[in-house]
Amino acid sequence: MKVLITMMGRSTWGLFNAVWADIRERDYLPDRVHVLTAGCDREAAEQAAKMLRILLHEHGSPAKVRLEVIDEESMKQVSTSVRRIVEEERRQGHTVALDVTPGKKEVVLGTLISGPRHSYDKVFYLHIETLKHADRPYVEIPLEAQHSHDILQEILGSQAGEGK
Repeated sequence: MKVLITMMGRSTWGLFNAVWADIRERDYLPDRVHVLTAGCDREAAEQAAKMLRILLHEHGSPAKVRLEVIDEESMKQVSTSVRRIVEEERRQGHTVALDVTPGKKEVVLGTLISGPRHSYDKVFYLHIETLKHADRPYVEIPLEAQHSHDILQEILGSQAGEGK
């Protein structure tokens, strides 16, 4: 089973479009998505979860979306929560990817320091050159302005090449 951990940031579209890009550009169709959200962002996260379920169903995924309420001001609490999620998913034999695109810095940092270097199979980031159309669906933003990255693959791949 493929699992994706992502986070509610300042924009519902940022979260939604990042997952859409993961599916379209990286061929990563998750069976379960954990959305990290602060209590104050819960309403927006619930809306994003509804949108994600539709997107995932349309692509053939069973689309289990779970909201994980966190204290985004405490990187330690974020890290502890994410470590618990990753360990639980790993015990069940699942692959775990992280998408940091929509996250606020405190949450992104907390997720990245949550465990050993190889906690994640993939770390995605969707870079958009301009925020001019960022509040639109993924396919309505010019594709040449969007750059999907698997950061972990890019880093580990370049390090593997350095040893040659």
